[in-house]
Parts: sequence; C-alpha cells; structure tokens
Amino acid sequence: MPRLASAITAVAILIIVGCAIGVMFGVAQIEPQQILRTLFTGNADTTADIIVRQLRLPRIAAALLAGAALATSGALLQSATRNPLGDPHIFGLGGGAVIIQALAVAGIIMIGTWGITLLSVIASTIIAVLIYIFASTENLTPAKLALIGVALGALTLAIAAGILAYAQVFTQQSLVLLSGSVANRGWSDVIPVIPCFIFGIILAIPAAGRLNILSLGDRLAAQLGANPSNTRLLAIISAGVLAGSAVALTGVVGLTGLLAPHAARMIIGNDARKILILSIPIGAAILLYADQIARLAFMPSEIPAGLVTTVVGAPLIIWVARKVL
Repeated sequence: MPRLASAITAVAILIIVGCAIGVMFGVAQIEPQQILRTLFTGNADTTADIIVRQLRLPRIAAALLAGAALATSGALLQSATRNPLGDPHIFGLGGGAVIIQALAVAGIIMIGTWGITLLSVIASTIIAVLIYIFASTENLTPAKLALIGVALGALTLAIAAGILAYAQVFTQQSLVLLSGSVANRGWSDVIPVIPCFIFGIILAIPAAGRLNILSLGDRLAAQLGANPSNTRLLAIISAGVLAGSAVALTGVVGLTGLLAPHAARMIIGNDARKILILSIPIGAAILLYADQIARLAFMPSEIPAGLVTTVVGAPLIIWVARKVL
C-alpha cells in the first residue's frame, strides 16, 4: 500500500501541474494576478472571469472526468476479459453512445444534455452486454474477442458518420465527435456526466475484489467459491456505463483506457484492485495533458485531444500484440 499511495501522490502532483497549465495558458493572455483574483476572490474583470471560470475550468474538469472514466473502463475490461487489449475504444464499448451523440448533433433527437447523456450511457451498456456474451463464449481467444470489439466499434462509427453526413453536419463538429475533444465544454456538459460516473464506479466496487480470481480461469475461480459469470457481467456493464459517460462528454477519445491500466500495471504490479485504483488518476492525467498538447502546441489552432492519445497509444497496441497475444 505505501507504493500505491506514493504512486497516487506522484500522479496527483502531475494533475495539479496540468491543471495550472490549463488555467494559466491559452490564446487569451491573462496576468497571473488576475487569474488568482478570479479563482479566489471573484473580483477580476468580466473577461478574465469568463475565460477562467466558464471556459478553462470546465474544460479541465471534462478532461479529468472523461480520462478517469475511460481508464477505469479499460482496467475493468482487461481484468474481466483477461485481454491485454481491453479498451473501450478497441472493444467498441462507446459505439452506442457515439450513435446517440451523432443523432443529437444532427438535431434528430433533442431532449437536453441530461437526456442525451443518459441515452448515451444506456446505448453503451447495450454494447457492453454484447461484449459480455462474446466474452463468455468458450474457446474465444483474446485476439478474437478484440477483433469482434473492433468490428462492433467500426460498425457504430460508420453508422454515426452516416448520420452526420445525412444531416450535413459541419466537418468541424463531426471531427470533434469522432476524434474526441474537450474543446468548448461547459459546466452544463460536465455536471450531467458526474452522476453517471459515480454510478459506474459504484457498480465496479463489488466486482473489483473478485477480479484477481478471474485471472485464474473460470473453472478454478468457481471452485474457489467465486461466480465468474456474475463478476464479469458486473465489471463489463460498469465499463459500459463509464465509457458511455466519457463519450457523452468528449466524443471518441482513443486508447486512454488502454494506456492507463498498462501504466498502472508497470508501476504497481498485477493486482487488479490496485491497478483499478491507480488507473483512475493516471487516466485523468493522460487526457488532461493530451488536451494541453492539443490546445497549446498549434496555437491559435488546436487539434482534437483524441488524436494525441491515439498517436501515443498506437505503438502500445503493437507492443502488446507482439508480446502478449
């Protein structure tokens, strides 16, 4: 536990630094004393208040929340399916949410942010149940399961792209949804996701203590008194809820759910419970810094944060596929 506490402390420091960068730097130049007054006294001028409180802070919160959700989803998938390529993006877990978001962007469904978020979570949960059914099939190798997930993800993305094209949605809006971005996110986007994130974490808690037993195989796990099917179902549904929450907030951010658990595993070992705990702040830090790179590297223009995580995560997929599968 001291090692886990030290790791969490180190990642927390990185997150604090990333938050400071997110607040202080941007296209609009604001003096540090103005930022401090805005944060702690609320007496700054209107421009600084709008930029810091209504633009930069909710963007930071969105990156932290979505990154934590994706990382937790990936950690649950990797443990529940015994697949090192477990990632909500690779497994297509957020695909249902992408379709709902595309329908919302196209103006086909108009039920408000809370309703869209809830529908996104439900749609991703449906995909999660499909993944559970496939994962429970005997003699299904991790590579085959990953291919099934990729196929589901590709299908849902194609449907979402077709919806956007049919509705003649502007290219920039489509890029933000399909590539993943936290740009222009406000508190009205962040707040509806928080209850869904909390619900997903609550669902994961009962499964977390039994994930280590799943690594022994279903037969041995059952002999030890565990119920592998129920544990796997609970873990995968939780992963679906979390993935849907993240997609509702940021669109499709690739491979954060793959990067964070593997980073946690390198730091803390193979204990599934510790990996799950450490993945949460690591995932938050990954997406936070990815967004800072996307936002600041090409000022005044910016690229989607999902492109940054994909560029970093793609080599990891190749390494894992060669070493493990």
